[in-house]
Amino acid sequence: MYSVEQIKLSNKELSLIIIENNNIKAKLLNYGAILVELLVDDKDGKKENIVLTHKNIDSYIENPAYFGATIGRTSGRIANGKFKIDDKEYTLYKNYGQNSGHGGKEGFNKKIWDYKIIENEDEISVSFNYYSKNMEENYPGNLDVYIKYTLMDNKMIIEYHANTDKKTLCNLTNHSYFNLSGNYKRDITNQLLYINSNKFLELNDKMVPTGRFIDVTDTPMDFRKEKNIGESLEYNYSQIKLANGLDHPWLLNKSGNSITMIDYNSKRKMEISTSYPCVVIYSYNFPNDENLKYNKIGKKHYGICFETQYEPDGINHNNMNSSILKPNENYYEITEYKFSII
Repeated sequence: MYSVEQIKLSNKELSLIIIENNNIKAKLLNYGAILVELLVDDKDGKKENIVLTHKNIDSYIENPAYFGATIGRTSGRIANGKFKIDDKEYTLYKNYGQNSGHGGKEGFNKKIWDYKIIENEDEISVSFNYYSKNMEENYPGNLDVYIKYTLMDNKMIIEYHANTDKKTLCNLTNHSYFNLSGNYKRDITNQLLYINSNKFLELNDKMVPTGRFIDVTDTPMDFRKEKNIGESLEYNYSQIKLANGLDHPWLLNKSGNSITMIDYNSKRKMEISTSYPCVVIYSYNFPNDENLKYNKIGKKHYGICFETQYEPDGINHNNMNSSILKPNENYYEITEYKFSII
């Protein structure tokens, strides 16, 4: 089932697209290819929203915390806003202090995307398309991007496609903030987290990876056994103090499920699997008192992001994925979110 509501925001004619099946309901905006709401059942069969949502739809025009947005061309920070491809240096807009972040001044989160709805017998999808022109935000090459959201049984699947006519950077992700309590009854500190990862990337004081991978053993960054998120946030650990919480890339092990999140009160369980090698996990450390739906105010640790991607700033490090996409290569990655009741 689907429906489309036409809305006008800041003189922009936009579409709010609602897709649903028996288990999941998703609301999507063609501005920023944004996931606005995601409703799944709790233990009593009550559907509630499990992602942070602005109270006012017009807040998505600015959306400084990137609620639900598609991030591109590159997610994460690029050190000093500079990178080289074939010895040619490119300088990006520095919107994160001395660094460029999440696509620059007007990344993919601030673009109007074309879309089409695809209905099949056992699934329903919305495919968004955006054509990013050569030197947009100072990235080389024309980049044709498709983001496809699919609901299938108890899963939401996001697929990322892109093609270019010139070597460029491409590192796409989704920036939804999850809270499995439902309608933000509680923050995420007492929800459980598992990460199938032995290593995380160290950050410098500018929040950019140093290039050093740190073994999670005997650190609060070890989530190889499910534990309360708040347990790690309370540690007097230099990397957590630096970020005011979690805001780090974990290198994912190739075998098995990548991430599990559980809320024991609602009994909701979310399992994330991905083709990406890395996930940046951000625990909403710097809220701006956003007006959220359900008459809530955005507070620290009200949600948590799982930004599946290539290692941020990999172009400036020899030991990481560079995120370089070449002509005649097909960029394709997939992240799957599976929901169940424990």
